[in-house]
Amino acid sequence: MASVPEIQEHGDPSTVVSSSQAESGGGIMLSPTKSREVQDNNLPNNDQEAQDVSAEPPRQYLTGWRLYVLTFALSLSLFLSTLETTIVSTSLISITNALGDFEQRDWVVTAYLITYTGFLIIYAKFSDILGRKLLILVAIALFTIFSIVCGSISNMIELIVFRTLQGIGASGIYAMVTVMQPELVPPEKWGNYIAIVSVVSILSSVLGPILGGAINDHSSWRWVFLLNAPAGVVATGLIAFVMPTHFPNLDNPTVRMNFRTKISRESLRRLDVIGAVLLLFSSALIVFAFEEVGSRYSWASPAILSTLVIGVVLFVGFVGWEKLADRPRSTQEPIFPLRLMKDRLFSALLMAALCTGPPFMTVLINLPQRFQAVDGESPFQAGIRLLPLLLASPVATAVCGQLVARFKIPPFYLLLFGASMQLLGIGLASSNRSSSNAMYGYEVIMGFGFGMSLVSLLIFTPMVVSRADMAVAMGAVTQIRVLGGTVGLAISSTILNNHLSSKLPDLLSPTDIEQISDSVQYINTLPEETRDAVRQVFADGYSEQLRVMMYFSAAVWVFAATLWERKLRSAATIQGY
Repeated sequence: MASVPEIQEHGDPSTVVSSSQAESGGGIMLSPTKSREVQDNNLPNNDQEAQDVSAEPPRQYLTGWRLYVLTFALSLSLFLSTLETTIVSTSLISITNALGDFEQRDWVVTAYLITYTGFLIIYAKFSDILGRKLLILVAIALFTIFSIVCGSISNMIELIVFRTLQGIGASGIYAMVTVMQPELVPPEKWGNYIAIVSVVSILSSVLGPILGGAINDHSSWRWVFLLNAPAGVVATGLIAFVMPTHFPNLDNPTVRMNFRTKISRESLRRLDVIGAVLLLFSSALIVFAFEEVGSRYSWASPAILSTLVIGVVLFVGFVGWEKLADRPRSTQEPIFPLRLMKDRLFSALLMAALCTGPPFMTVLINLPQRFQAVDGESPFQAGIRLLPLLLASPVATAVCGQLVARFKIPPFYLLLFGASMQLLGIGLASSNRSSSNAMYGYEVIMGFGFGMSLVSLLIFTPMVVSRADMAVAMGAVTQIRVLGGTVGLAISSTILNNHLSSKLPDLLSPTDIEQISDSVQYINTLPEETRDAVRQVFADGYSEQLRVMMYFSAAVWVFAATLWERKLRSAATIQGY
């Protein structure tokens, strides 16, 4: 075979390099020539093309320096978009001190999350038509440009508006990186590469509060946004240079089109714009309702009820429209093919992802608050005390990747084990109502469970759908997990607020309660006897939160168990995918 040092955008698709040659230079590599070895029950449902794989040519992949550089660029862009959620949360006080409008501070985070959640599946599906490279470059450009704008504004309203637009870019980055993970390498390496990207996502959550605190202590809050600019430019340049326009179809000359061809009138007609709008607005309204309930509004308030009702109605309309868009005569490709929900395995994965979100986000967001309210720690010290959980998660992710890639362990076992660790850790933590070093051990158990569960979901998903549906399937699993996390935060916030509102009036004056609602650090100034009683009330409230989250973790275990098959799927059984 002729050796080529790198992939040419319009080169001969039949020119490939061997695996050993490709590792030494940037090139393309054939997937194993062996046809896909799966039994009939392992084939994706309703996909005749996937059943006739014997005639398909081997798939080609990026290798060598091109693969490493592209992985770095994608990881860098993902790091920036994920970091932006937590780093801004720790900077809200500095932002409101500079811009005013303290009562609007929560919208700085909420506006970002609304578009971040709403565009995930839209990006994933549109990239099937317009191409991965175009969509990832557009997403990074939007994120970088509006990061600069957010760091340059002069009032809170402008910041909220441009945070909404920044969230559109961040959503695209997260969606495209998630979709492209299993397309970078052959199936036998999925575990390693999905684990790498998952570690990056988790580490950004770890570093967010620390970097946010450091920036606000030693510089202006504007650098929270402006620091994205140089890194965004680097990621854009690397992806534009290294990533082929026709990725991931390196072996198919019929899809080697330039950007002008990809955005032709024919391509645009295939976009399910109505479905995208319905999904976006339904997601945005539902996220808004769950973000605001328990903080600004009660569950019975007209604002929450009307928002939820309209959101649900729009979602029902989305489902109906997708049925119409999936008709044979339709020129549009549905945003989410409803036939995927007929697959027992994919439906179970979606439900497992939905139920993983609430305990993960509740622990990640509320445990540091518990350390501050119950143990009297500073925000920085609370972040440090969370390190056992945050360090255990990437370790579990890396271990899971190795077990899947090197030892060909079916992800079914790893997801079930992760759900069990989740359930055990949260159960132990919920029983810890006072300051105790045992919490560090519970954090390790929870962190290991979350890390293994989250990466197992992403590894498992491409094993149960056809390659044609892989992008939208990965986007759906990601979006529903994020949505589940939002719902979980709303539930946990309501639990804590109800508990505090029933107990604190017996201990504190209305003025003291208002001071604590503004900053839990005020608890440290109370008389010792009152302080201890208030801390115990908070400890009981946070324990009640975790007990409810146990039910979600138990549901994850149940849905994971339903993924059992007589012939379990693994990297060894899907060669040639």
